[in-house]
Amino acid sequence: MGQSLSPEERLAELDKYSEAMFDSQQWHGIGIDSSILKYSGLNSTQVLDDYRDQVLYSGDFSDAAAVVEKLGSALGGLKMVPNAVGLGAIIISIILETVGKTLGKESMGTAEMLQRVFAQEKANEVRDLMDEYLKRMRINLGKPQLQLAETRQIETDLSVQLTRLKNSMLRDGHMNSRFLKQWVNGAAFHTQMLIHQARLEGAGGSRAMQAAGIYQQQLNLLLEKYKNYLTTVIFVSSDHDYTRVYCCLRYTENVVFSSRVQCFTALESYCFSGSEIVETMFSKHQMTWAKTYFTDLRAQIPALVTQDGTFHIQV
Repeated sequence: MGQSLSPEERLAELDKYSEAMFDSQQWHGIGIDSSILKYSGLNSTQVLDDYRDQVLYSGDFSDAAAVVEKLGSALGGLKMVPNAVGLGAIIISIILETVGKTLGKESMGTAEMLQRVFAQEKANEVRDLMDEYLKRMRINLGKPQLQLAETRQIETDLSVQLTRLKNSMLRDGHMNSRFLKQWVNGAAFHTQMLIHQARLEGAGGSRAMQAAGIYQQQLNLLLEKYKNYLTTVIFVSSDHDYTRVYCCLRYTENVVFSSRVQCFTALESYCFSGSEIVETMFSKHQMTWAKTYFTDLRAQIPALVTQDGTFHIQV
C-alpha cells in the first residue's frame, strides 16, 4: 500500500471491483429476461421449432406420437398455429413446457419468466397485466381477431402502469434495481405487444416504432438516475489484518446492514470511491446494452411485423 498506480493499472483494478459486483449473489441486474430476448428476434420461429423437436424426440420418452397427442390437446385440437413468432412463440413455448414437464423433458424456463422478473411480489400491476395478456392469448389461440381485441385493450392498460412506474422512479424517489428491471422488462414486453398487434392488423408497425423510440429516451433518463442511485448503495471501506490493508466492496441495496461483496488488497494509499466503481460498471456490457436496446429493436420492427411463421405440431 502507498504506491501509485498508472492509469492502466487503475483501470485494471477497477475492472476487478466492477466484475466482483456483477458476479456477486447480491447483484440481480436490470437485464431483459432471456425468454423475451429469445423469442423477440427474427429467428423466433427457429427457436420455437428447435424446442418443439426437443420435447418430441429427446430423452427416454420415445413415443413421439403420444407427445403429439398431448400437445394437440393442449393446443385445443389445433394442428397448426399462425403468427407463432414473437409473443405468439412465447405462448406456444409455455404450452410446450407444460406438456414437456409432464413427460420429464428439459424446460426452457419460459413459464417462469414473470417469476424471474418480479420475484415474489404480492401485488404488482405490471406483472398482473403481462400475466393476464399471456393467459388471454392462450385462451384465444388460433383466433386472431380475438387476440387482436385483447392486445388493443391490455396494451393500453400496460402502458399506463409503465408510465406510473417510470414516474415513481424519476419523480418520486423510488429508484432501485428491482423497479428498473421491472420497467425495462415491461417496456420490452409492451413493445412486443405492439409488434404483434401490427402483425395481426397487417400494419407497418409505426406505433411499435414510436414506442421503442420513446422507451429508449425514457430508459436513458432512468439510467442516469439509476447511476446516481448506485453511488449511494455501492461503496468501499478500508479494513486490515496484522499484515495487510484491504479495500472491501460493499452493497447496501435491500439490506439493513451493508453486505460485503469482496475484499481486495489495497494497492494505493486510499481505496477507490463508490462513484469510480459505478462509473466503471456503466462501461461494461452488463450495462451498456441498455443504451441501445430499444433503438436496435426499433430498427428491426419493419422486418419483425412481416413475420408470419406458422407453428406445426409435427414436421
